[in-house]
Amino acid sequence: MHSIEPWSPSAWPGQWDYSGSGSLEELELCPSWDLPYGYVYIPALYLAAFAVGLMGNVFVVWLLARRRGPRRLVDTFVLHLAFADLGFVLTLPLWAAAAALGGRWPFGEGLCKLSSFTLAATRCAGALLLAGMSVDRYLAVVKLLDARSLRTPRCALAACCSIWAVALLAGLPALAYRGLQPLPGDSGSQCGEEPSDTFQGLSLLLLLLTFVLPLGVTLFCYCRISRRLRRPPHLGRARRNSLRIIFAIESTFVGSWLPLSALRAIFHLAQLGVLPLPCPLVLALRWGLTIATCLAFVNSCANPVIYLLLDRSFRSRAWRGACGSVGRLAHRVSSASSLSGDDSSVFRSRA
Repeated sequence: MHSIEPWSPSAWPGQWDYSGSGSLEELELCPSWDLPYGYVYIPALYLAAFAVGLMGNVFVVWLLARRRGPRRLVDTFVLHLAFADLGFVLTLPLWAAAAALGGRWPFGEGLCKLSSFTLAATRCAGALLLAGMSVDRYLAVVKLLDARSLRTPRCALAACCSIWAVALLAGLPALAYRGLQPLPGDSGSQCGEEPSDTFQGLSLLLLLLTFVLPLGVTLFCYCRISRRLRRPPHLGRARRNSLRIIFAIESTFVGSWLPLSALRAIFHLAQLGVLPLPCPLVLALRWGLTIATCLAFVNSCANPVIYLLLDRSFRSRAWRGACGSVGRLAHRVSSASSLSGDDSSVFRSRA
Protein backbone atom coordinates (compact mmCIF):
# COMPACT_ATOMS: atom_id res chain seq x y z
CA MET A 1 0.00 0.00 0.00
CA HIS A 2 1.37 3.41 -0.97
CA SER A 3 0.43 6.66 0.67
CA ILE A 4 1.71 10.16 1.18
CA GLU A 5 1.72 11.31 4.80
CA PRO A 6 3.81 13.34 7.22
CA TRP A 7 6.88 11.52 8.42
CA SER A 8 5.96 9.11 11.14
CA PRO A 9 7.25 5.64 11.96
CA SER A 10 4.81 2.85 11.37
CA ALA A 11 1.78 2.78 13.60
CA TRP A 12 2.43 -0.84 14.43
CA PRO A 13 1.92 -1.42 18.13
CA GLY A 14 4.88 -1.83 20.39
CA GLN A 15 6.73 1.10 18.88
CA TRP A 16 6.88 3.72 21.57
CA ASP A 17 7.25 6.71 19.28
CA TYR A 18 4.72 7.21 16.54
CA SER A 19 4.03 10.85 15.75
CA GLY A 20 6.27 13.80 14.95
CA SER A 21 7.01 16.87 16.99
CA GLY A 22 6.36 20.44 15.95
CA SER A 23 3.81 21.44 13.32
CA LEU A 24 3.02 19.10 10.47
CA GLU A 25 3.96 21.77 7.97
CA GLU A 26 7.55 21.62 9.18
CA LEU A 27 7.87 17.91 8.48
CA GLU A 28 8.87 16.52 5.13
CA LEU A 29 6.19 14.63 3.23
CA CYS A 30 7.48 11.17 2.40
CA PRO A 31 5.93 8.13 0.73
CA SER A 32 5.47 5.22 3.08
CA TRP A 33 4.67 1.54 2.74
CA ASP A 34 3.62 -0.80 5.52
CA LEU A 35 5.43 -4.10 5.77
CA PRO A 36 3.59 -6.62 3.57
CA TYR A 37 1.20 -8.82 5.59
CA GLY A 38 2.44 -7.31 8.85
CA TYR A 39 -1.11 -7.36 10.19
CA VAL A 40 -0.90 -11.16 10.05
CA TYR A 41 2.53 -12.23 11.24
CA ILE A 42 3.16 -9.45 13.79
CA PRO A 43 0.06 -10.32 15.90
CA ALA A 44 0.91 -14.01 15.58
CA LEU A 45 4.45 -13.35 16.80
CA TYR A 46 3.22 -11.29 19.74
CA LEU A 47 0.68 -13.92 20.76
CA ALA A 48 3.30 -16.69 20.53
CA ALA A 49 5.65 -14.65 22.72
CA PHE A 50 2.77 -14.08 25.15
CA ALA A 51 1.98 -17.79 25.43
CA VAL A 52 5.59 -18.92 25.85
CA GLY A 53 6.52 -16.02 28.10
CA LEU A 54 3.51 -16.40 30.37
CA MET A 55 3.94 -20.14 30.94
CA GLY A 56 7.73 -19.99 31.16
CA ASN A 57 8.02 -17.06 33.55
CA VAL A 58 5.19 -18.30 35.79
CA PHE A 59 7.06 -21.60 36.03
CA VAL A 60 10.31 -19.78 36.91
CA VAL A 61 8.54 -17.80 39.65
CA TRP A 62 6.92 -20.99 40.96
CA LEU A 63 10.25 -22.82 41.15
CA LEU A 64 12.06 -20.03 42.95
CA ALA A 65 9.18 -19.08 45.25
CA ARG A 66 8.73 -22.65 46.54
CA ARG A 67 12.43 -23.22 47.18
CA ARG A 68 13.07 -24.09 50.81
CA GLY A 69 15.95 -22.78 52.81
CA PRO A 70 18.12 -19.71 52.16
CA ARG A 71 18.27 -18.32 48.65
CA ARG A 72 21.46 -17.50 46.80
CA LEU A 73 21.87 -13.89 45.75
CA VAL A 74 21.44 -14.70 42.08
CA ASP A 75 18.02 -16.18 42.88
CA THR A 76 16.76 -12.76 43.95
CA PHE A 77 17.75 -11.16 40.65
CA VAL A 78 16.36 -14.04 38.58
CA LEU A 79 13.03 -13.92 40.46
CA HIS A 80 12.62 -10.18 39.94
CA LEU A 81 13.65 -10.54 36.29
CA ALA A 82 10.90 -13.12 35.81
CA PHE A 83 8.36 -10.70 37.35
CA ALA A 84 9.54 -7.96 34.96
CA ASP A 85 9.11 -10.29 31.99
CA LEU A 86 5.67 -11.29 33.24
CA GLY A 87 4.56 -7.67 33.41
CA PHE A 88 5.83 -7.16 29.88
CA VAL A 89 4.15 -10.20 28.31
CA LEU A 90 0.78 -9.38 29.86
CA THR A 91 0.55 -6.34 27.57
CA LEU A 92 1.31 -8.28 24.38
CA PRO A 93 -2.30 -9.36 23.60
CA LEU A 94 -3.31 -5.68 23.54
CA TRP A 95 -0.57 -4.78 21.06
CA ALA A 96 -1.33 -7.89 19.02
CA ALA A 97 -4.98 -6.89 18.67
CA ALA A 98 -4.01 -3.37 17.65
CA ALA A 99 -1.54 -4.72 15.10
CA ALA A 100 -4.23 -6.91 13.56
CA LEU A 101 -6.39 -3.78 13.20
CA GLY A 102 -3.70 -1.92 11.29
CA GLY A 103 -2.49 0.08 14.28
CA ARG A 104 -5.92 1.14 15.54
CA TRP A 105 -6.18 1.00 19.34
CA PRO A 106 -9.64 -0.25 20.45
CA PHE A 107 -9.09 -0.40 24.22
CA GLY A 108 -9.39 3.24 25.26
CA GLU A 109 -6.91 5.78 26.53
CA GLY A 110 -6.60 4.32 30.02
CA LEU A 111 -5.23 0.99 28.82
CA CYS A 112 -3.08 2.82 26.27
CA LYS A 113 -1.35 4.78 29.01
CA LEU A 114 -1.14 1.82 31.39
CA SER A 115 0.29 -0.60 28.83
CA SER A 116 2.80 2.01 27.59
CA PHE A 117 3.88 2.68 31.18
CA THR A 118 4.24 -1.06 31.80
CA LEU A 119 6.38 -1.54 28.71
CA ALA A 120 8.70 1.33 29.60
CA ALA A 121 9.02 0.37 33.28
CA THR A 122 9.59 -3.37 32.76
CA ARG A 123 12.10 -2.78 29.95
CA CYS A 124 14.06 -0.47 32.25
CA ALA A 125 13.77 -2.94 35.16
CA GLY A 126 15.06 -5.76 32.96
CA ALA A 127 18.12 -3.80 31.87
CA LEU A 128 18.93 -2.69 35.41
CA LEU A 129 18.35 -6.14 36.93
CA LEU A 130 20.71 -7.69 34.41
CA ALA A 131 23.29 -5.04 35.23
CA GLY A 132 22.81 -5.85 38.92
CA MET A 133 23.25 -9.53 38.17
CA SER A 134 26.49 -8.84 36.31
CA VAL A 135 27.77 -6.78 39.26
CA ASP A 136 26.92 -9.65 41.60
CA ARG A 137 28.85 -12.09 39.39
CA TYR A 138 31.77 -9.66 39.24
CA LEU A 139 31.89 -9.42 43.03
CA ALA A 140 31.54 -13.19 43.40
CA VAL A 141 34.31 -14.06 40.94
CA VAL A 142 36.74 -11.12 40.93
CA LYS A 143 36.24 -9.52 44.37
CA LEU A 144 35.17 -12.53 46.40
CA LEU A 145 37.01 -11.81 49.64
CA ASP A 146 36.63 -8.03 49.49
CA ALA A 147 32.87 -8.07 48.79
CA ARG A 148 31.54 -10.26 51.59
CA SER A 149 29.80 -7.32 53.26
CA LEU A 150 28.08 -6.35 49.99
CA ARG A 151 26.98 -9.82 48.91
CA THR A 152 24.22 -10.36 51.46
CA PRO A 153 20.51 -11.14 50.97
CA ARG A 154 19.58 -7.76 52.43
CA CYS A 155 21.81 -5.91 49.95
CA ALA A 156 20.45 -7.94 47.02
CA LEU A 157 16.85 -7.21 48.02
CA ALA A 158 17.64 -3.52 48.53
CA ALA A 159 19.26 -3.39 45.09
CA CYS A 160 16.19 -4.95 43.44
CA CYS A 161 13.80 -2.59 45.25
CA SER A 162 15.91 0.39 44.17
CA ILE A 163 15.88 -0.88 40.59
CA TRP A 164 12.08 -1.10 40.61
CA ALA A 165 11.83 2.44 42.01
CA VAL A 166 14.03 3.76 39.19
CA ALA A 167 12.09 1.75 36.61
CA LEU A 168 8.73 3.12 37.78
CA LEU A 169 10.09 6.66 37.58
CA ALA A 170 11.43 5.96 34.09
CA GLY A 171 7.96 4.87 32.99
CA LEU A 172 6.25 8.10 34.10
CA PRO A 173 6.94 10.02 30.84
CA ALA A 174 5.09 7.32 28.91
CA LEU A 175 2.20 7.63 31.35
CA ALA A 176 2.11 11.41 30.89
CA TYR A 177 2.73 11.79 27.16
CA ARG A 178 1.16 8.67 25.68
CA GLY A 179 -2.47 8.55 24.67
CA LEU A 180 -4.87 8.15 21.78
CA GLN A 181 -3.66 9.93 18.65
CA PRO A 182 -5.60 10.13 15.36
CA LEU A 183 -4.52 7.86 12.53
CA PRO A 184 -4.11 9.33 9.04
CA GLY A 185 -7.29 9.33 6.97
CA ASP A 186 -9.72 9.42 9.91
CA SER A 187 -9.33 5.65 10.31
CA GLY A 188 -9.46 5.67 14.10
CA SER A 189 -6.94 6.30 16.85
CA GLN A 190 -3.63 4.74 17.69
CA CYS A 191 -1.83 4.46 21.01
CA GLY A 192 0.88 7.03 20.40
CA GLU A 193 2.70 9.96 21.91
CA GLU A 194 1.74 13.58 22.00
CA PRO A 195 3.80 15.72 19.59
CA SER A 196 6.29 17.18 22.04
CA ASP A 197 9.98 18.07 21.81
CA THR A 198 10.11 17.71 25.59
CA PHE A 199 9.10 14.06 25.36
CA GLN A 200 11.63 13.42 22.56
CA GLY A 201 14.49 14.88 24.60
CA LEU A 202 13.40 13.16 27.79
CA SER A 203 13.09 9.82 26.00
CA LEU A 204 16.59 10.19 24.59
CA LEU A 205 17.97 10.97 28.04
CA LEU A 206 16.18 8.00 29.60
CA LEU A 207 17.49 5.76 26.82
CA LEU A 208 21.04 6.73 27.76
CA LEU A 209 20.48 6.31 31.49
CA THR A 210 18.42 3.10 31.46
CA PHE A 211 20.01 1.19 28.58
CA VAL A 212 23.40 2.56 27.55
CA LEU A 213 24.67 3.04 31.11
CA PRO A 214 23.59 -0.44 32.35
CA LEU A 215 25.07 -1.93 29.17
CA GLY A 216 28.39 -0.23 29.94
CA VAL A 217 28.34 -1.61 33.50
CA THR A 218 27.56 -5.10 32.19
CA LEU A 219 30.36 -5.01 29.61
CA PHE A 220 32.85 -3.81 32.23
CA CYS A 221 31.90 -6.60 34.65
CA TYR A 222 32.12 -9.37 32.08
CA CYS A 223 35.42 -8.10 30.70
CA ARG A 224 36.87 -8.32 34.19
CA ILE A 225 35.28 -11.73 34.75
CA SER A 226 36.74 -12.94 31.44
CA ARG A 227 40.22 -11.82 32.52
CA ARG A 228 39.78 -13.60 35.84
CA LEU A 229 38.73 -16.85 34.13
CA ARG A 230 42.04 -16.96 32.25
CA ARG A 231 44.11 -16.85 35.43
CA PRO A 232 44.63 -19.56 38.08
CA PRO A 233 43.10 -20.75 40.28
CA HIS A 234 40.61 -21.77 37.64
CA LEU A 235 36.91 -21.91 38.33
CA GLY A 236 35.21 -25.27 38.62
CA ARG A 237 32.94 -26.66 35.93
CA ALA A 238 29.78 -25.89 37.92
CA ARG A 239 30.78 -22.26 38.40
CA ARG A 240 31.60 -21.84 34.72
CA ASN A 241 28.23 -23.30 33.68
CA SER A 242 26.41 -20.90 36.00
CA LEU A 243 28.26 -17.98 34.40
CA ARG A 244 27.46 -19.36 30.95
CA ILE A 245 23.70 -19.35 31.67
CA ILE A 246 23.75 -15.80 33.02
CA PHE A 247 25.93 -14.58 30.14
CA ALA A 248 23.46 -16.12 27.67
CA ILE A 249 20.60 -14.22 29.33
CA GLU A 250 22.53 -10.95 29.22
CA SER A 251 23.60 -11.44 25.59
CA THR A 252 20.06 -12.26 24.46
CA PHE A 253 18.68 -9.15 26.12
CA VAL A 254 21.30 -6.89 24.55
CA GLY A 255 20.90 -8.52 21.13
CA SER A 256 17.13 -8.10 21.31
CA TRP A 257 16.98 -4.52 22.55
CA LEU A 258 20.08 -2.91 21.05
CA PRO A 259 18.67 -2.57 17.49
CA LEU A 260 15.47 -0.92 18.74
CA SER A 261 17.36 1.35 21.13
CA ALA A 262 19.75 2.47 18.39
CA LEU A 263 16.90 3.17 15.95
CA ARG A 264 14.92 5.00 18.60
CA ALA A 265 17.92 7.20 19.32
CA ILE A 266 18.12 8.07 15.61
CA PHE A 267 14.39 8.76 15.58
CA HIS A 268 14.55 11.07 18.61
CA LEU A 269 17.46 13.01 17.11
CA ALA A 270 15.62 13.36 13.80
CA GLN A 271 12.43 14.52 15.51
CA LEU A 272 14.41 17.14 17.40
CA GLY A 273 15.87 18.39 14.11
CA VAL A 274 19.43 17.38 15.03
CA LEU A 275 19.63 14.66 12.37
CA PRO A 276 17.68 15.42 9.17
CA LEU A 277 16.75 12.32 7.17
CA PRO A 278 15.86 12.05 3.47
CA CYS A 279 12.75 10.10 2.49
CA PRO A 280 14.52 6.77 1.69
CA LEU A 281 16.06 6.74 5.17
CA VAL A 282 12.71 7.68 6.70
CA LEU A 283 11.14 4.60 5.13
CA ALA A 284 14.09 2.44 6.21
CA LEU A 285 13.74 3.79 9.76
CA ARG A 286 10.02 3.05 9.78
CA TRP A 287 10.49 -0.55 8.67
CA GLY A 288 13.50 -0.98 10.92
CA LEU A 289 11.54 0.15 13.96
CA THR A 290 8.77 -2.32 13.15
CA ILE A 291 11.18 -5.26 12.82
CA ALA A 292 13.29 -4.22 15.82
CA THR A 293 10.16 -3.88 17.96
CA CYS A 294 9.19 -7.47 17.15
CA LEU A 295 12.70 -8.65 18.08
CA ALA A 296 12.62 -6.74 21.36
CA PHE A 297 9.17 -7.99 22.31
CA VAL A 298 10.14 -11.62 21.72
CA ASN A 299 12.86 -11.24 24.36
CA SER A 300 10.15 -11.32 27.04
CA CYS A 301 9.84 -15.08 26.52
CA ALA A 302 13.54 -15.80 25.93
CA ASN A 303 14.80 -16.42 29.46
CA PRO A 304 12.74 -19.56 30.21
CA VAL A 305 13.85 -20.95 26.84
CA ILE A 306 17.50 -20.30 27.79
CA TYR A 307 17.00 -22.05 31.13
CA LEU A 308 15.40 -24.98 29.30
CA LEU A 309 18.31 -25.29 26.87
CA LEU A 310 21.23 -24.72 29.25
CA ASP A 311 20.04 -25.73 32.71
CA ARG A 312 19.63 -29.45 33.33
CA SER A 313 17.87 -28.92 36.65
CA PHE A 314 15.30 -26.64 35.01
CA ARG A 315 14.71 -29.24 32.27
CA SER A 316 14.19 -31.95 34.86
CA ARG A 317 11.74 -29.85 36.84
CA ALA A 318 9.92 -28.75 33.71
CA TRP A 319 9.56 -32.39 32.66
CA ARG A 320 8.29 -33.38 36.09
CA GLY A 321 5.84 -30.48 36.07
CA ALA A 322 4.59 -31.44 32.61
CA CYS A 323 4.04 -34.99 33.78
CA GLY A 324 2.20 -33.82 36.90
CA SER A 325 4.84 -34.98 39.32
CA VAL A 326 5.81 -32.46 41.98
CA GLY A 327 8.79 -33.12 44.20
CA ARG A 328 12.18 -31.89 45.08
CA LEU A 329 15.25 -33.10 43.24
CA ALA A 330 17.73 -34.87 45.45
CA HIS A 331 20.81 -34.02 43.43
CA ARG A 332 23.62 -31.91 44.75
CA VAL A 333 26.53 -30.29 43.01
CA SER A 334 29.84 -30.15 44.83
CA SER A 335 31.18 -26.64 45.30
CA ALA A 336 34.73 -27.68 46.27
CA SER A 337 36.21 -26.18 43.10
CA SER A 338 33.99 -23.09 43.11
CA LEU A 339 35.26 -19.75 44.35
CA SER A 340 31.89 -18.73 45.71
CA GLY A 341 30.12 -21.98 46.41
CA ASP A 342 27.26 -21.47 43.93
CA ASP A 343 25.83 -24.37 41.91
CA SER A 344 25.83 -24.65 38.17
CA SER A 345 22.07 -24.31 38.08
CA VAL A 346 19.85 -21.37 38.88
CA PHE A 347 17.06 -23.72 39.91
CA ARG A 348 18.78 -26.51 41.81
CA SER A 349 17.31 -27.02 45.27
CA ARG A 350 19.35 -27.00 48.41
CA ALA A 351 19.03 -30.07 50.54
